[in-house]
Amino acid sequence: QRDAQNILWYDLLKPEFKGRISLAYPYTSGTSYTVLAALVALMGEDEAFDYWKKLHKQIHHYNKSGSACVTQVGLGEVTVGIAFAHDIITKGISKGYPVVLSFPKEGTGYEVGAMSIIKGGPEPELAKKFIDWMLTAEAQSLMKQWYRIPLNPDAEVAEGSVKMGDVKVVPMDFDYFGREKDRLIERWKNEIEYGS
Repeated sequence: QRDAQNILWYDLLKPEFKGRISLAYPYTSGTSYTVLAALVALMGEDEAFDYWKKLHKQIHHYNKSGSACVTQVGLGEVTVGIAFAHDIITKGISKGYPVVLSFPKEGTGYEVGAMSIIKGGPEPELAKKFIDWMLTAEAQSLMKQWYRIPLNPDAEVAEGSVKMGDVKVVPMDFDYFGREKDRLIERWKNEIEYGS
């Protein structure tokens, strides 16, 4: 078994992984779009696309769902699945699959669960109360069953959850990647999906 804790993004291009990797399409999955955004933030846009062109040749298949690859790894259909950590724990490790969670040493992307109040919505005061409640330790402790990392430091965390201090994350400009999503997805389709 390889040392999964010391994997690099470029390790996935090695011959031993050809046809052994699964992940979602970045246009059907926020998980996979986060991977694309993280690679762009980490490498720069052109290098990230050059990298993904090489990675594309290693892919067994793409899924619609970002977490589908976890079961595929667990069943031995592929060796590597690229997904969010909480999905790997929830749908793989906690179900007893022989799945190892690892993070690329150069850094990984991440998501931030968010809430918002709809402008002009019918119950703005109730919406504010709900958001206030969601930020409490009590409410955020409910997320432990999905191995989510809470914002509130007093919230309960499930055993086996990822600790943010143990993970190198890629600094990401979420405003930029929100604005550029359509363009980056179109580029991915043209250069990777249709162009490879």
